[in-house]
Amino acid sequence: MTTHTHLTTDHEEIRQWTQAHHGIPARVPHTTANDVLRIDLHGVDSGLEHISWREWFAAFDQQGLALSYPDPHL
Repeated sequence: MTTHTHLTTDHEEIRQWTQAHHGIPARVPHTTANDVLRIDLHGVDSGLEHISWREWFAAFDQQGLALSYPDPHL
């Protein structure tokens, strides 16, 4: 079975997808150099540090990242 994914760098699309899945922007605390970014789904991962969208997107853009998630149209 093939899993189809959607890839995006669009900030508003990422925000909307995250909110629809009850997620919170987060990072792994105490990492060196680049932030290790995560979306804390349901806000239950106690090992993550919740951060503002501004902080999250600043690191996201600086690292040239994209978000991959299951394609909702397939």
